Amino acid sequence: MILPPPTFDELTSLLSAYGDAFGASECHGILCAMASCLPGLDGESWAQRMLSGEVEAVLQGEVLTVGEVDAADKETLKTLFDDSVKQLADPELGFQLLLPDDDTSLQLRTAALASWCDGYMYGLSLAGIKEFRGFSEPVQEFSRDLVEIARLSHDEDDDSEKGETAFFDISEYVRMGVLMLRDELLNGGDKSDTSNGPPDGVVLH
Repeated sequence: MILPPPTFDELTSLLSAYGDAFGASECHGILCAMASCLPGLDGESWAQRMLSGEVEAVLQGEVLTVGEVDAADKETLKTLFDDSVKQLADPELGFQLLLPDDDTSLQLRTAALASWCDGYMYGLSLAGIKEFRGFSEPVQEFSRDLVEIARLSHDEDDDSEKGETAFFDISEYVRMGVLMLRDELLNGGDKSDTSNGPPDGVVLH
């Protein structure tokens, strides 16, 4: 039986058992970046790297101390990976960011969107994308905007209707920007400096 991918709350609960190194949205951002840049990456190895502490250790420049990974938790993360890869490749543009439900406060959803962008930038770095000079101007602009979006916050005293509209517009911009960057990678548009890039044997397309 094929398991459904975890919801935001389910992923939050799963990750909390591994020390809360990453939140659910941040984890999904990392996933989407790495899956876009490293077409040879598979869900099982990605899940192992996330839950064992390898990704956290690499990002923090620390020596990896491998933690135990529950087989069921790894399978859950694998389903998230496989579903996200399908969404990214969907010709109908059905890809969605993993964020809290709409009934969650705008403040928390905005924080989750900022975390998603943080995770996405972490994932790009892990995959060897550290410079964007070789990309098209729209992708370069998107990369600069990601830095700003990662700093987003929402004041609960702000007008809720305007806040909701702004949140939708920004999240949609990020969603389409991710697909644009992925498309450019798949079509060989990346000529950036990847001297500290992907592992041996992995080719960017």
